[in-house]
Amino acid sequence: MSALDRPSLARSVLLDAVRVSNLFDRRWGAVTQQADVTSAQWLTLALLKREGGEEGMTPTELCRRLCVSKQNMTGMILRLEKKGLIERRPDTHDRRSFRVLTTMAGSTAVSNLAPFEDDFFLRHVDGVSDAQLREAVTCLQTALKHLEAEEKRAKQASAS
Repeated sequence: MSALDRPSLARSVLLDAVRVSNLFDRRWGAVTQQADVTSAQWLTLALLKREGGEEGMTPTELCRRLCVSKQNMTGMILRLEKKGLIERRPDTHDRRSFRVLTTMAGSTAVSNLAPFEDDFFLRHVDGVSDAQLREAVTCLQTALKHLEAEEKRAKQASAS
């Protein structure tokens, strides 16, 4: 790659992240089909299993962590609930809301895919050093932080 100016580098990083995301969705989706879930459903279930604990997560927490709209999350919850992979429970802290938890079947679906995860992820970063991976994580997390802040400001502006 030739020397790029800062705007070109930023554009390249962010557009390549989108391309990686799209290809990841297709390739990992082929793996997750073994558990009869899409890659997006797997991501939701894995997040609930790994970070939801015994209390689960609210739909708002899921939206924020997965960077999806309320409408997308509502559909995701309905589809996963219909498959018996998640359940809703009343939120003991907020009677207007509910918490989402994985069922035994949902936990099993994530566990069944666990043996494939390391191989899949490592295969796609072959030749990339640990230092480069750490730098990529830092770069993408920084971009995510800026994008989330911009989105929050846009929502606040549209609400006023």
